Amino acid sequence: MERSKPAEKSRLGRGLSSLIPPSARPITATAEEPPKTAPTAEAVPAAPENPQDAVQRLAVTSIRANTFQPRDSFDDAALEDLSNSISAHGILQPIMVRASGKGKYELVAGERRFRAAKRAGLETVPAIVRELTDEESLTVALIENIQREDLNAIEAAKGYRQLLDQFGLTQTELARQLGKAQPTIANALRLLKLDLEMQQSISHGQMSEEHGKALLSLQNEDQRFKLWEKVIANQLSVAETRRLAMKISQDADAEEAPVAPARDVHWIALEDRLRTAFGMKVGLRPSPKGGGTLTIEFSDPEEVEGILDRIR
Repeated sequence: MERSKPAEKSRLGRGLSSLIPPSARPITATAEEPPKTAPTAEAVPAAPENPQDAVQRLAVTSIRANTFQPRDSFDDAALEDLSNSISAHGILQPIMVRASGKGKYELVAGERRFRAAKRAGLETVPAIVRELTDEESLTVALIENIQREDLNAIEAAKGYRQLLDQFGLTQTELARQLGKAQPTIANALRLLKLDLEMQQSISHGQMSEEHGKALLSLQNEDQRFKLWEKVIANQLSVAETRRLAMKISQDADAEEAPVAPARDVHWIALEDRLRTAFGMKVGLRPSPKGGGTLTIEFSDPEEVEGILDRIR
């Protein structure tokens, strides 16, 4: 995989959070809620020490949406609530933009606030203008959404994949920069191996990320598709989905090797724990003499690298 330019990599080495000025960082998950003594619509944070972090008011018409926004959808009811709050109390936290031409800007962080402000009829919004590359713009947008837990599992996975591809980072490096465990990144990326319809089921809340992981335990795409249809049609729980996936796998193994002995529930539980820890398909085959074989299936070198980092 091709690496990013040294200058860009060194900037990221200081930590991705350094790209976000303090006044534009998410405060809490409910940062949009007005305080007990709400400021007026013109209230913005005090001038920062770094001139780059100075807040200025920009015309709404001069700002376009973020090309690298990792979110695919926004809850309309939540936007309406935020719009009403902004109408009453103003924007409590400035958005972040980058210049995209003379007098024109591209949104980097704060898209919910920006959309709600436009809905509320505001003509200007408080903003911080930063010099950011395309990669850094994507990173800041992803960080903001992750910190607010606004992304669904598929949106987060697509964001991780973009960062890995564009920065040339390993999963371990990305996990460190985002403050995540490497298996979290690996498990999220595995969801992108699901059929598009299955990914949409997760994005739309018809099934969870854990359902997706259970489906991925089936290597046969026809079996996976049939199980997915059952999950959606019968609203199966994660536990039910896992049991069915395991039964389908065992039945398929039995057809290929009918003389294989029945598996002990203890080994099945250990296999499941290993699968969760490594974020990929794991097989345990005990032998009559007390030993056994551990197999780990991987799809790319990054997954192997992630395993090595976990066991060091």
